[in-house]
Formats: sequence, structure tokens, C-alpha cells
Amino acid sequence: MPSVPTVKVCNFLGCKNTKAFGTGYCQDHGAKRSDSYEENAKLYNSVAWRKKRTAMRTKYPICSACLLDGRVTQTEHIDHVIPHRRIPDRFLTNLFQGLCAPHHSTKTNLENQGIFRHYSENGVVDYNEEDYNLLMLEKFHTEKSHWAENDFSTEK
Repeated sequence: MPSVPTVKVCNFLGCKNTKAFGTGYCQDHGAKRSDSYEENAKLYNSVAWRKKRTAMRTKYPICSACLLDGRVTQTEHIDHVIPHRRIPDRFLTNLFQGLCAPHHSTKTNLENQGIFRHYSENGVVDYNEEDYNLLMLEKFHTEKSHWAENDFSTEK
């Protein structure tokens, strides 16, 4: 599948320096990560997420989408079926699936169209934004997650 080439040079007009990771500029032109990048980093670096990710990698060692196609490919990403959008409740209490990098990219592209794809053992199921609350009621029998909002420390 073709992909869009990524620009690796600074966005400052005329600068040919390599931009810093997670930013649009080089160190000379004020490279600063966005607020959303920093918020995501806080969630993904938390002890709670590291534990959850390890458990999910054990539960889903093979890409769920490849498995439906009859192939065996190692999981590279633990995917939130319903995007969390930096909402702590959605971050740790969600439908999860293991995906390889190509299937994770495909699913992310679908999310930009409002389609949240779940590769379940019964086949492909597509959800929308309103389905999150119904899924949580069905899965946990509650409207609120059982995870505390303060469970995002970055200590080991």
C-alpha cells in the first residue's frame, strides 16, 4: 500500500536541518512538542498503561485482522477500538485488540472517517462514537469505568 512520504526537515522557511522527533521544527527554530503530544505521552508512559499493555500483548499475541485472513503475524500495537482522545476513562477501559503495523495504520485511517473497526473472532465489526457508552454498559455493567482518574503516574 502506498504511503505519504514524511517530511523530515524543519518547517522554518529555508532551513534544511532535521526536525526534532514529535515536532515540526529543528532545535535551532524552537522545536517544542504539542500539548496533545505531551498529554498522550503522559498516558502512554503511565504504570497503569504499561501493565495493561503487557496483559493485552499476552492475550492478543497475533494480529486480530491477519488472523481473520488466515495469516499469523505478531502483534505490534495494542489498539483502542474506540479512540480514547486523551479521556482517562476511555484510555484504560476500552475494547482492545492486537494489530500489526499495516492493519493499525488502516484502522487509524478509518477512524478519521468516523469508523471504529474491531476485528473480533466473529468477523469485522464497525462502531461509531455513540457506541462507546453502550459497549461499556454491556462489558462492565456500568456507565463509568472502574479505573481511577489518578492512575496515571509515570513512576515505575
